Amino acid sequence: MSLFTPFSVAALSYLFMLAAYFRPKVRAFHMPVMAASILFDISMPFYLVTHRHWWHRLVEQGDLFSFLAWMHFGLIITTYALEAAQVYSAVRILKGQSEARATHHLQGRALLMARGLVIVTGGFWA
Repeated sequence: MSLFTPFSVAALSYLFMLAAYFRPKVRAFHMPVMAASILFDISMPFYLVTHRHWWHRLVEQGDLFSFLAWMHFGLIITTYALEAAQVYSAVRILKGQSEARATHHLQGRALLMARGLVIVTGGFWA
């Protein structure tokens, strides 16, 4: 078994995201880490489809009908929606609309919770 499993890489990226969440004023760290986290989240399904036996796991073993699988998929969709909202509010902040900061902060907190749950449910499901 490799040290760099999808779960361990996701957990490591979550730790970087957590560090960037608590360092928003250090834009040289905050923005690249958050952007990299979003790109990681977008690329993970492509990796899993091309490198894992998803058909066997979901269809042949019947995991497609498990509550854990549907909860995981729902959390992934929630994470993507929150990331899109984060990008939108970040663009508003960069344009000088300071009222978007509170929204961006609350969305970030929700994103940390949702992404953490995605990683945990993915770890249980792996």
